[in-house]
Amino acid sequence: MLLRSWITFSAVIGLLQAVVGLLSVLQHDAVLSDLLRQRISVIAQTTATSFKPIIDLGLPLSMIRNGDAIVARALEIDDQVKAVHALNPSGIILYTTDASRPKEVPHEVLQAMQLSRSVKWSTETATQIYSGFNVVGRDGATSGAVVVAYPKDRLEAASQAIVRKVVRTALLIWAAFSAISYLLLNLLLRTPQRRLARLENVVRGEPDAEIGTDSNLRSSGPGAFWRDLFGPQIRQLGANLSDARQQYDEASRELGAFASPVAEDRRPEGDDTLVATGPTAETEIAANPLRSLARQIASRLAPLAAVLMVSSALILGVITLGNVNRSIEPEMSARTNLIATVVGEDVQRALATGVPLDGLVNAEGFFADMLKQLPEIAYVAVATGRVVLEVGERIDPYLAPPRERKGVRSHPIMHNGEEIAYVVIDVDPAFISKKFLDVFLDMGVVVVVAVLIAFEIMVLMSSRSLTAALDRLQRLAAMQAAGDFSKRVVVGARTAIDRAAQILVERTEGLSAQFATAWQGVDGSEARGARLATLQARYGLSLNGPATLRFSYFTDLRLALFLFAAADELPLSFMPLYTRAARNPFPWLSESVLISLPLAGYLLAIVLVSPFSRPLARWLGPRRLLILAAAPTIAAHLWLYWATSVPEIVASRTILGVGYAFVTLACQDYVIDNTPRDERDRSLGMFSTVLFGGIFCGTALGGVLADRLGKANVFLLSATFVLVSALLIFSLVADTASRNDGPRAKAARPPLLASLRNWHFAALVFGIAIPGNICLQAFISYLVALTLDSLGASPADIGRTLMVYFLAIALVSPLAGRAAERGIPVTAVALSGGILCGISLLTAAVWPSQIAIFLAVLGSGIGSGMVRGAQVSLSMSIAETELKHLGADAVLGALRTVERFASIAGLLMVAAVAGLYGYAVATATAATLALGGAMLFGLSVLGKRAARGPVAGA
Repeated sequence: MLLRSWITFSAVIGLLQAVVGLLSVLQHDAVLSDLLRQRISVIAQTTATSFKPIIDLGLPLSMIRNGDAIVARALEIDDQVKAVHALNPSGIILYTTDASRPKEVPHEVLQAMQLSRSVKWSTETATQIYSGFNVVGRDGATSGAVVVAYPKDRLEAASQAIVRKVVRTALLIWAAFSAISYLLLNLLLRTPQRRLARLENVVRGEPDAEIGTDSNLRSSGPGAFWRDLFGPQIRQLGANLSDARQQYDEASRELGAFASPVAEDRRPEGDDTLVATGPTAETEIAANPLRSLARQIASRLAPLAAVLMVSSALILGVITLGNVNRSIEPEMSARTNLIATVVGEDVQRALATGVPLDGLVNAEGFFADMLKQLPEIAYVAVATGRVVLEVGERIDPYLAPPRERKGVRSHPIMHNGEEIAYVVIDVDPAFISKKFLDVFLDMGVVVVVAVLIAFEIMVLMSSRSLTAALDRLQRLAAMQAAGDFSKRVVVGARTAIDRAAQILVERTEGLSAQFATAWQGVDGSEARGARLATLQARYGLSLNGPATLRFSYFTDLRLALFLFAAADELPLSFMPLYTRAARNPFPWLSESVLISLPLAGYLLAIVLVSPFSRPLARWLGPRRLLILAAAPTIAAHLWLYWATSVPEIVASRTILGVGYAFVTLACQDYVIDNTPRDERDRSLGMFSTVLFGGIFCGTALGGVLADRLGKANVFLLSATFVLVSALLIFSLVADTASRNDGPRAKAARPPLLASLRNWHFAALVFGIAIPGNICLQAFISYLVALTLDSLGASPADIGRTLMVYFLAIALVSPLAGRAAERGIPVTAVALSGGILCGISLLTAAVWPSQIAIFLAVLGSGIGSGMVRGAQVSLSMSIAETELKHLGADAVLGALRTVERFASIAGLLMVAAVAGLYGYAVATATAATLALGGAMLFGLSVLGKRAARGPVAGA
């Protein structure tokens, strides 16, 4: 147990170090690339400004005679520039500094220019960074652009250097924290390790090996910690092992009495009434209760793991930030020199035309526009002893040193061989820290995700290495203590628990062998056969040997379910943006509706496939269905990676909907079929917790990865997650196929009309369930990404915003259930949730901003958490009273079918409104549906109370 727990801790700490290190390197590359793009964008803008007077006269770029000379000036500003091109809107190069004189720019550059919504744009290829600036005439039309190409050698060299530093630092931190975790785990696990090591001696019946007492444990500290956790199991196990040993001794003694067969009392010739019967030597699936021991162990170790992971991540982040600052310093110096050179040349050019220094009226506006592209430059001034021109704000007059002091960034302006002025530049010292603020936010997201994944891994590891072995031993010991030797289990010999179970298995097999030998000696003796048949029935013996038990646990499934849910939600934060950027073969269709089609196809697939999941799970078994569903799901994720058009995206998302429906419902069936009825609710609650945990992690992590790796690469990670999930299912989940129900079993269609004729049920469906689902699909899955993107948010920002919704649901849903248990009416909880959801969306529609969207997502998450459990409870209440003749299954089926179809229609309607009137109006439409539905449901509640009044009075 200690070794496996330590390996798990070391693995998750190492995984987190790798993820944080990779994230830091990617952010370093992104920051440095962004800085390079901004710097060469200044060169592109300066060059494009020289073309603008000609364009304002109405002449095309091709009419300029000295175009090559204009673009050549950019090389004087920065000699590391690879090439400068002036091109027309079609991408044809008109003027260039490249000696090979290419005819057109690469396709990526032309696409970046055409898709850009501003005059400034940039892109990268395998070898170069491109930054462009459009030349726009007085009529607002783009007449061409200036593109500056910069080699990526410097970026790649800096990236390789930071990678080496991060790897060395991460390995040292991992080794240190791995050693610390071993010491702490050894302190915590020493007591249970010692007690469990005595199990083998207890089975053998050796003296002084009893484990049922706790007198050797202290009343506090690690001993008490594990005594409370293991005490009941250990005491019960000790008693069962003792009884099992007595039963074995008795059975062995009774069978041993048949060693000398008796010649008399022979069975009559041809009489076959005495036949050894019993269980055949086959594999059986043991349905077991939800094991809380694995979860308890993981929950007690999770805080320690969280502290170690967060601490190691913070140390790596702080050290990496220092390395990144030092790596970016040369670029910061180059940017300062660039702006000083540009400012100085512009002033010198003005002075050469006879304009006095004090007469540069429009210079401040030009410089201010340039500073927008260089956000780390806080202040630029041209001074002669006094400030003549200035833009920006000083960092701090007391901190900014005079010009004479060492380290001041100032650059002389020469005229006729004399210095007539100088440029003063203040650089914001916190610029890099501000740029890395997103990294720290992303690191926080990654740490949270890593902790949740670590928890799931620890649950699985503790189950496979400890609690599953204990369960096997406890099951065999309890059976043999009751005199049942009909079952065996497959065990190894790695631990004391396994060796103890192996002794019990050997006893079972030994008794079966004794029984078979004794039966061969019956030789027709009726009395002897009758006595053996009695022993056979008493001890569960068989001529074919004991049957093999294979245990099925939800803990074997939960990590696979967690990873699958995470894989499904990884693209949530950018899927509408990814669809919008794809090729559209249907130009007649509104873009906003087109973007919603992949989500609509996904939802439609879930609706259509769900009724067939249960019959297929019964025919194939959940394990086979899960594995079969994983294959097309992986293929669909890979298809999304290569997809270039909207139809491809719609088709692949539809396949993903099929896979999601089959996998989640098959997992749910696995839980239902392998859990006793009295623990089924708790098992399903655990199923929902794991599913939501995966959805939360996928949503949070997907935006971060899309921002760092690119949107398409996220689908490769999704496919990897599904593949790992399938491998876990294949190796851990028991095969419970039952072909008795055949694939022809059909699910009964819910009587929709009969259910909806009930006014109260219809009000619940149309007032609470449908608006809540439209809020999820139309607002959370569709509008949030598009709205935040229009406000300038990155995919990581979108992911962090969306994850709040699922976090709020996970936190509020249990609280809403407790409120109902304490006497607050469920109708009040549902009504309050619907109103809160509508008001939150309405606020975002009236004041569209990033903070308003964040608050709307949070409010709708809280409202959905209140509604989620309440609507099911209210449906069950109606099904048990007003619609009792239809049954609970039919009513719930009608609820789910109507809300799913309505959510698709609502999504398409909101998308159409967004295309016609904008995102704010579309959000207001969703808010109106939520508030109108709450009003409808409220009227239903008031009408129900009014109807009860006379009855109560009577």
